[in-house]
Amino acid sequence: MDLKPQNMGGTQIFPVKIRTGIEFDHVWFRYPSSSEWILKDISFKITPLENIAMVGENGAGKTTLLKLLLGFHVPSKGRILIDGVVVTDYDIQSLWKKISVLQQDFHLFPFSARESIAFSDLSRVDNLTDIKSAAKLTDIDSYIESLPLKYDTPLTKELEKGVDPSGGQRQRIGLARALFHPSSILVLDEPTSNVDPKAEEEIFENIIKITKNQILILVSHRFSTVRRANKIFVLDTGELVEAGTHEQLMKKRGLYAKLFTLQAKSYK
Repeated sequence: MDLKPQNMGGTQIFPVKIRTGIEFDHVWFRYPSSSEWILKDISFKITPLENIAMVGENGAGKTTLLKLLLGFHVPSKGRILIDGVVVTDYDIQSLWKKISVLQQDFHLFPFSARESIAFSDLSRVDNLTDIKSAAKLTDIDSYIESLPLKYDTPLTKELEKGVDPSGGQRQRIGLARALFHPSSILVLDEPTSNVDPKAEEEIFENIIKITKNQILILVSHRFSTVRRANKIFVLDTGELVEAGTHEQLMKKRGLYAKLFTLQAKSYK
């Protein structure tokens, strides 16, 4: 706790409204202790109102790419720009305030359900109406309302009248937390891996509706969800190998079509 925070960013204040979008400009990345490139010459653009899906096998570099966008790491080569400004030139706190994130390894603290959802914007922790709205979007409201203290129920059995939600319920609460935070960019990394396919489709349908004025970046292995995106980026061993709509990529008969067909067979 005595360690002073290391300021990773600059002084530029993040814009209230994104006008030109996000650009990855020949981005390369490797960790300092490794000689292996995690990302290799990645270039793409995302316009201000697009919803994007990223797919690829484990280790393709999807999560690393998102961490670079969030300013957790700096590219080894190349640039990442938002509205024409390099990400590292933004004041890191103003950047994070405008980006809402749910990562694969998110954590729920032993607070109440209300606090767990509002954790992304604690200035509104008493705004139960908005908290419930976020919970309804991920279909977790009815579960919370059934709890002994409803939204004031602790999410741990170590506390009186507390509960331990299942994996799927925890994921829905985490997703509600990401949606509760007002942002210009919504980043979801495997947000519904513990949710059944039917529920995932309903949740993602809600997300698409409420993110019409945001950039949505989704990482998922479920192609039934991915195919709804405006554009799909396909990564393979750190390279961007394909980009386009579901229909365009299926016509190419490349890696995306191969992965989609393999997954579709398991549902037959």
